[in-house]
Amino acid sequence: MVQNGGIRRGMIYMTKATVRKWGNSLAVRIPQEVSELVKFADGVGIEMIVTENKELVLRAVEAEIDEEDPDYLRALSLKLREECEKSEVSEIEDALPDLVGDEMW
Repeated sequence: MVQNGGIRRGMIYMTKATVRKWGNSLAVRIPQEVSELVKFADGVGIEMIVTENKELVLRAVEAEIDEEDPDYLRALSLKLREECEKSEVSEIEDALPDLVGDEMW
């Protein structure tokens, strides 16, 4: 990633890796430091872009959200609950009616 004898503008980290065969494909292991910098995690979707300079750019892509998926709704509910202050959650819970059936909360 060196260009014209200097470091490319905007670069904040540089490391080396080796391309290895993985089945019928090739793979590169992403070091932990790099994954933390770019916020990659196991299972994250990425897009691969090849520039006219034959450089490979990897970008995380946001997963498509199915707002009808119960798992998504539950995860969103838990995330929002974590973001609320405990006093706000208590006030909301106190205002809710008592459970009388098989409601899933």
